[in-house]
Amino acid sequence: MTEPHFDWQWFEQQGQLCLKTAQGIHRTPVLCKSDLQRVDFTLGQAELYWQSLFALEALHWPAEAVFAACIDAVAQLEFGVADAHKSFYLQNTHSHQHPAPFDLVWLCGRNQALALVLDSSDTQSRLMLLSELETLTGRMFQAGYSFSSLHDRLSLYHPPQTPWRKSA
Repeated sequence: MTEPHFDWQWFEQQGQLCLKTAQGIHRTPVLCKSDLQRVDFTLGQAELYWQSLFALEALHWPAEAVFAACIDAVAQLEFGVADAHKSFYLQNTHSHQHPAPFDLVWLCGRNQALALVLDSSDTQSRLMLLSELETLTGRMFQAGYSFSSLHDRLSLYHPPQTPWRKSA
């Protein structure tokens, strides 16, 4: 697994926020509104990276996919602006759960999608999609997209339990 490093740098390239690491450049889904010169990766951002990493461990994704999702989450939290409220595009789950930051949640439009909670209040959460979502109106949102939704549209993700092997 790639670990945060002090020489990582954020920069803007063709309107998108990118992160330069020793392994190369990662282009995030965050759009830059201003001309961003090189900005160092901070200790606070490393903490957000680790929180995202711990949350995504339950998915058992390949290391490259986890790295990309963690960096996208940090970029959304530090530089991104959540898109407008999208609850009316999603099915009501009649859930009364209040997810906490870095919880994994399911949401449904025409398909079911997985998302990471970036921030949460009493009634709504800011999310980052981890999989593609087609809304009830047919609009498509890609993984990495960030928006807010009411809690009654979200259900907590519970990873499948691996059965204990029986010994002879």
